[in-house]
Amino acid sequence: MKKEIVFGPSVQGSLRMAQITGVGSFPKSLVCDIKDKNGIVPDDIQKLNKENEEKWNNSRPIGGNAKDIICLEMLLEYGDISRKIPGKKRNQAIYELISTMYPEQRNGDIAKEWASGIITNNNKNLKLLKDAISNKEEIRVWYSSSPSEINGFYWLMNYLDENKYYENISAVFLPPDYWTGTYYCCAWGQMPPEKWYETLSLEKAIAEDQIKQCSEKWKELQRENHMLRLMISGNVVSLQEVFLDAIIRDTLRKMPETFKIARLIGEVMGTSGLMLSDLIVFSRVNSMIQNGELVLAEDWQEQTMSTQVRHKKEGFL
Repeated sequence: MKKEIVFGPSVQGSLRMAQITGVGSFPKSLVCDIKDKNGIVPDDIQKLNKENEEKWNNSRPIGGNAKDIICLEMLLEYGDISRKIPGKKRNQAIYELISTMYPEQRNGDIAKEWASGIITNNNKNLKLLKDAISNKEEIRVWYSSSPSEINGFYWLMNYLDENKYYENISAVFLPPDYWTGTYYCCAWGQMPPEKWYETLSLEKAIAEDQIKQCSEKWKELQRENHMLRLMISGNVVSLQEVFLDAIIRDTLRKMPETFKIARLIGEVMGTSGLMLSDLIVFSRVNSMIQNGELVLAEDWQEQTMSTQVRHKKEGFL
């Protein structure tokens, strides 16, 4: 069986469902049984269940087992990448990114536990990757133009190059704005399980020269070691944080005097098209709060994103 490489837990979950979607009868565990006050399942819920059952029955699984999926959640689009990855410095960068939104004084050990879970899973899955290389197994990589996936892909190519493993490697690149039949999809985490099978036609073998070229690109990104690495005009480029700051400030001009942080971040994520995580956008919003560009309109809430902030619009014109 091929080892399937993905770069995030949501992709891992969707791929796992894609492995089994269409196998056997529609699972009862996927039936929504929400009932109204009279104990009856509403018509819209029944319709949804019927649609999901039809999707299941009309789907083809891509095959494989859950144990074949190797999920490497590196968050390589943001922060220091100058040292060995995974490694202590990179692990600290992951913790710092999470703890900015979930500081210990307000949220206890949430950041520590979250970061620890990511680091533990990465170490476990890296061992699976090492074993796959040692056993000369086939490896298939699922990636797109999203920052987490394209940076993960370049890191992986560098890892394969360092281990001199150039055979049995293929990749499925999801083109921007892939039409699922219902909506446009830009990253694998957005792909519904029943649509994965049809994307197998996009699979291509990766030659040794391609692996080496991508490996060199990753080394270049490491040397530059800026805080952001994004796909711009078809190429991954290193950027300083001021790039994201400018987008946030442009969004701020359209915001009311007082607003929730969640609304600002949602607007930035929804209109910029950069496919950055809310953690990364929040880290820059928090920096603006720290330097006085934004002002807290109330005490920090336990749910950080629910906190109200304000600004003087003339300061951003």
